[in-house]
Amino acid sequence: MGKLILVRHGHTCLNIPGRDERLRGWMDLPLDDQGLREAEEIAERLAEYPVDAIYSSDLRRARQTAEVLRRRVGAPRVTTMKELRPWNLGVFCGQRVMDVLPFLNLLNRHPDVPAPSGESFYQFYGRYSRCLTDLLNLASEFAGCIVAVTHVRNVLATQTVIEQGNPDLVPVRGGPPTGTLFVVERQNGRWEVKSHSGKSPVVVAPVLAEARV
Repeated sequence: MGKLILVRHGHTCLNIPGRDERLRGWMDLPLDDQGLREAEEIAERLAEYPVDAIYSSDLRRARQTAEVLRRRVGAPRVTTMKELRPWNLGVFCGQRVMDVLPFLNLLNRHPDVPAPSGESFYQFYGRYSRCLTDLLNLASEFAGCIVAVTHVRNVLATQTVIEQGNPDLVPVRGGPPTGTLFVVERQNGRWEVKSHSGKSPVVVAPVLAEARV
């Protein structure tokens, strides 16, 4: 049985920690120089695995990351999927997190309410859940590995999706840094998420009234 390897795309100019961090969402941002280096580093780690196919969010930062991986492992192509995009926060994308935090907290407390010109958290979760389930089913049919390049909120939601858990318990903050690789494989009859080192990924526990940004 194969594995599904999840990759968080490389760094962009808006992945700035602290007060100046801005929401990326569906903004079609390219990788910056750090992100390009991270993509090359991921590609070297990925070369340890037999890769059968690469899928990617269709946003530019993910596509660029996936293309670097494709060249390194010799995959025939990258298949882009809109379903691998992150939560669409609509009009809030591009704004500083601290400036729109009250609105984001409201969306967090009411996950069925869509962001203006965007989608609700439940809509995002349902979209990604269906996509991830399809990719896991596909991975089950391969002897090698399926790679999916996606975004931080998707990675944080993954464990809940595969356990068919409560989406309200998906971590609302934290998550792996850009350029991180995770392996999803079956252990004792169930899918589990492991970091490249074999350990479970570290996430921040859900906190009420803090935004899933």
